[in-house]
Amino acid sequence: MLKNVCLLFLVVALVTCQRGGKAKNKAKNMDREGARDRVENVDREAVADKAAGKKNKFKDMFGDGKNLSKKKLLKMTSEHLPTGIHLPTGVKGAPEACINADFGESPGMDRIRRNAKDKFYACAFINFQYGVGEDKVSPPYTAETVDMRFELFKKCVDEVNKQNKRFRAGKDTHQAGINFFCDLTDDERRPFSNGLLIPDN
Repeated sequence: MLKNVCLLFLVVALVTCQRGGKAKNKAKNMDREGARDRVENVDREAVADKAAGKKNKFKDMFGDGKNLSKKKLLKMTSEHLPTGIHLPTGVKGAPEACINADFGESPGMDRIRRNAKDKFYACAFINFQYGVGEDKVSPPYTAETVDMRFELFKKCVDEVNKQNKRFRAGKDTHQAGINFFCDLTDDERRPFSNGLLIPDN
């Protein structure tokens, strides 16, 4: 009796598995047919134009200006940049447009996504160092401190972009911008808020 029940159970399991396999194959074939239909309906010229536009977007954003090497940036000294413009680890240079842009208006800054790669923040960071001028409160950067200041600056850019996105969507009434607070630690900011503790959220 037990032998017959086990045999019956085995037969039912095999039949069920075969039906499941047929359903999967049918779904795969439907997906392939749908994909073929979508490919046939694509406007290939429009796709090529869009791809060409994306390829040149970076060049359009920064213009045809020359790139500035790490060495050249360090030589750009002034009263508020006694040691020149320092680059974070891994960044080798930047387009000249980063320096030529108005303060806080570096090319493509508003398109940086939260926690993007460092290279996307680098131009804005160079623009910040070059343009902050006499308002700069943090000590002059060194090779040892630039990475820490860069991390603080990236968080600031993310917050500025988040706020401005909310403003453009009509969810808030004010815009935000880059200012001398962007590379300061919480302790360095405290004197400017009269000791007011600002919540994280």
